[in-house]
Amino acid sequence: MKWLFTFAAALVLTMSGCETTSANLPKGSGQTAPCEVCRYHHDLACLNVDVDASTPRTVYEGTTYYFCSDSCKASFIKQPTKYLTAAKRQ
Repeated sequence: MKWLFTFAAALVLTMSGCETTSANLPKGSGQTAPCEVCRYHHDLACLNVDVDASTPRTVYEGTTYYFCSDSCKASFIKQPTKYLTAAKRQ
């Protein structure tokens, strides 16, 4: 029974992650970058983002960060240290 609860919890976390699926990520020049918000939430579908001119991005402390969606970008802008501190621990 414990495994069922664990499976259900993992399924809910996976489904409540990023709004972008790997099928609709932009196809760029082959350059990729991590989405720090998805990395924080362990969302493997959006962990690496194909970078092109339309990829959501922001600059924080002189470094450009790329995101899989505008909602991930907005989350990062609200609390950048939350996501970057977690990324440094990994």
